[in-house]
Amino acid sequence: MNIEIRERNIDDVNEFCEFLNKLDDEAEYMLFEKGERNISKERIQKNIESVVNDGNKCYIALTNGKIIGYIIAVRESFIRTNHVAVVVAGILEEYCSKGIGYLLLQNIIEWASANKVKRLELTVITENERAINLYKKCGFEIEGTRKASTLKNGRYYDEFYMSKILEG
Repeated sequence: MNIEIRERNIDDVNEFCEFLNKLDDEAEYMLFEKGERNISKERIQKNIESVVNDGNKCYIALTNGKIIGYIIAVRESFIRTNHVAVVVAGILEEYCSKGIGYLLLQNIIEWASANKVKRLELTVITENERAINLYKKCGFEIEGTRKASTLKNGRYYDEFYMSKILEG
């Protein structure tokens, strides 16, 4: 399988909308329930523009021109915390466990290192062992647990806070 990793751009609006709809339909551990996210081409276009304008970064993974995954890092906007970026990633289920998440994370880590980001942080459902193992492989450490932070199908789930402190 040939995988391309590149920055998301304004030409990706339509494909990214389709990708997010599919991701929300199938992702067991993502934040949004099926149909909950307000996805419109206008909203995605504004998001793409604001990511660039605010100094954040979003990469997409593609195969045969089709978006199959993404990762975004959003920096804190305050002077005292501008060295911190929150990371969110998602990959379509059929493409998981193929090294795509690792490639996306490496791109974000390289971007962060080159842009004075000292700390990357994220949350992950404690039962999502596949993602936790990936984050640990990339140098993230568990810092704590958010008890009963997510509700799905009438059941509460805990989340780990994880972070990676970058050198330099």
